[in-house]
This record gives sequence, structure tokens and C-alpha cells, in this order.
Amino acid sequence: MTSIPATKAAISALKIEQRVERDVKAGIPEVDRRNHTESEESLRSYVVREIIGRVHENRQAELDAELESRNEADIRQLFQELKNTDSLVEKKVSSRMASLVSGLKRSAQEFSALRMDLEIFRHRNGITREALYRESKILHYSVIFFIVIMETLLNAFFLSKGSELGLVGGFFQAFILALVNLGLAAFMAFSLRNVFHQNYARKAVAGMLFLCVLVAAATFVLGVGHYREALEHDPFTASQLAISSLLTEPLAIRDFNSWIMVVVSAIALILLAAKFFVVDDRYPGYTSITRRVKGMQRAWSRAYENAVDGINDVADDLQDELADTEKNIRAQFIQFKASVERSEEIHRHYQEDIVKAQGLLDELIRYYQSYSTRMMNRRAAYFGELLRFELDKLPCLNTTGLEQHKRDLAAFEVLIDELDRVYDEAIATVNTRCDIAQSSLAGLVDRLELDHGLRRA
Repeated sequence: MTSIPATKAAISALKIEQRVERDVKAGIPEVDRRNHTESEESLRSYVVREIIGRVHENRQAELDAELESRNEADIRQLFQELKNTDSLVEKKVSSRMASLVSGLKRSAQEFSALRMDLEIFRHRNGITREALYRESKILHYSVIFFIVIMETLLNAFFLSKGSELGLVGGFFQAFILALVNLGLAAFMAFSLRNVFHQNYARKAVAGMLFLCVLVAAATFVLGVGHYREALEHDPFTASQLAISSLLTEPLAIRDFNSWIMVVVSAIALILLAAKFFVVDDRYPGYTSITRRVKGMQRAWSRAYENAVDGINDVADDLQDELADTEKNIRAQFIQFKASVERSEEIHRHYQEDIVKAQGLLDELIRYYQSYSTRMMNRRAAYFGELLRFELDKLPCLNTTGLEQHKRDLAAFEVLIDELDRVYDEAIATVNTRCDIAQSSLAGLVDRLELDHGLRRA
């Protein structure tokens, strides 16, 4: 910003010494006069135009910037929004409630339809009890994996002797045998479960399938023993020898280790079949539909919990929004007040600049007179006696809007005094409306459960 320069700088800029020498040569007027000389007008013009003019320009730019910043303040609008929290809360909560209610009704219909399917399934199949099954699938598969690995390790020890790759080859052969056992056990459990079906044709087919799988499983287990025994005689023709021995004399296994393999495979087969059978209810299909119903029941409970959480989220968002509005009002008020004070300070500084400029002009006159005295040994008569600023002719700062903003500031101070009360009322409105919404959700859930038969009255 341009400021009042030092006297020496002004003397140098005006070249006063050269002016004095020129005026001396031209003769200084000694009579009283009303008109200014050219040198006097130059000093006045320099101070008014170069000093005060530029200071005025910069001070005015600062005032305009402060005015612009105050015009951007929307304290009244924000305060009014805070007072009109009811409409904002009603709009947001109603919008969210419509979505939540729609989702709950859809979930209730799906849950009711699936429960109806379960009841129809029970009625068609004559079932009056609850389904018996294992909830944890992880534990189920963990036990199966453990049985398969233990069978593989035990059989690998017995098969490694006749394998070209030793223990590694025995392990892979034993693992393949364990997988076959796993498949047979799954078929046995499937066929045995269908034996309990109320449809006699299906029951008969399932019984025959079970006997076939049982015979195949027994044949396979005995074949494992024959194969282990054949490995002792000739590893290269063990498969042919085992099949031939199995077909002619199924129980003619003379090697003790081979019988151990038969027992291990049989036990693993029985355990796997039992595990596959007991993991689900003995009636086929009952476990599947029951799992779906219970899954939908959990989904229905989660839907209600999510709806309550959704209302709480709306309340949190509204409270955060109100808090931001309250902070914004206070921040804008502080900035507005500081801007008004800054504008008054700018205006005061400009008045001080005028006084300083007048002092500078007086210093320049005195220097002119003293330098002229040194040259002529007498005073430069009357020089500068008429040079005084006519204040009404100096440029004034445009303070348009400042007085109005001072009145606004007084109104804002009253508003800030009420801000805490209005904010507390707005928060209370949010909490009350959300509590009402949650109560409505609870009532809606009770009504939906009664209307769709999800619970008894």
C-alpha cells in the first residue's frame, strides 16, 4: 500500500532546490497575493495527486474488499434455516422412512412366503417335528477332512512297500482310495436318507440304491485288501491279481496288514457315511428348506435392525449438519464483526494519512523557505502562506454500506445471543422426530408380523 513518504524523498522527487534557484532568478513576489505560484501549485499537486490520491485509491480498494466479504455473509439465512429445523427433519426422516417401510414390507412378504413353503412341505410329507441338523458347516467339513487325511496316512504306510515311489507313491494311492471312499459314503448317506421318504416308490428305489452302494462299498473295501496283499507278491501285476482273487475268494485275505487296511477303510467309510447322514435331517429336503427359512428369519431381524440404524444415521447426519450450521454462523459473525472494525480502522487511517500529508506539505514549504533564505539572505516572502488543504475538495472514501452493516452487526449480536437456545431446540427436534420414527418402525414390524403370520398375537 502507498504510504506518506519521508520528507527527504519528497524533496528529491519535487526537486525543490532547483525550483528555488529558478524562482530566485525569476524574482520572488514580495507583495501580498491571492494566487499561488507555479512552485506552490506543484507542491500542492504532488501531495494531493501523488500522495493522497494513491493512498485514497489503496484505502478504497481495501474498503471495497471488506465490503465484498461482508456481502457474502448469509448469517440471517443460516439462522432461519436453524429455526426451520422442523421442516428439514420432517423431509429427510419421511424420505428415509418411506424407503425403510418399503424394504420391511418386501422382507415380510418374502419371509411369509418362505414360511408358507415350509408349512406346505411339512403338510405334504406328514412332518410334525422340527428339523434336526447341524448348524455349522465348517465343523462338518473339518471332520470329513480329518477322516480322509487319517485314512490316507494310515493306508499310505501299508501301500508304500509295494509302490515304486515308496512312501510318496503310497500316499497318492491311499489318497485316491480315500476319495473313492468319500464318494461311496456320500451316495450311501443320500440313499439312506431317501429311505425315510413317505413316498413308497421313492423309498423302494432308495432302498435298492442303498443296497447297491453298500455292496459296491464292501466290494471296494475288500478289493483294497486284496490289492495290498497282491503288492506283496508282484507290484507290477497287483491290480490283475487283486481282481482275480476278489472275484474267486472275496474273503481269502491271508496278510494281516491287508486286513488292517480293510478295517481302516471300512471304519472310514462308515464314519464318513454317518457324518454325511447326520449333518442334515433324515428326511430328504427338510434341512434345505428349514435353513432357508431360518436364513430369511435372520434377514428379517437384520432388516429391522438396519431400519433402526438407518433412522439413527439420519439423526446423526442431521445433528452434524446443525452443528456445522451453528459453527458457520459463529464463524461468519466473527468475520463480519472483524470486517466492520477493519473498515472503520481503514477510514481512521485515511484521516490520519491526510494529517500526515498536510504535515509533509508544511515540511516542504519550510524547506523551500530555508533554502531560499540561504541563497538570498532573506525570507521568501509569503511563499506557502496560502497552501492549506481544502478538505471538502480532497477525495473522500466511499463507505457505502458500512453504516448499514453496523446496524446489521447490532442485529447479529442479538441473533448470536439466541443461537444457543435455537440450536438446542433444533437438536431436541431431531431427537424427538427420530424417536417417533423408531416407534413407528416398531409398530410397523409388529403389524407386519401379525398380518403375515410371522408370530402369534
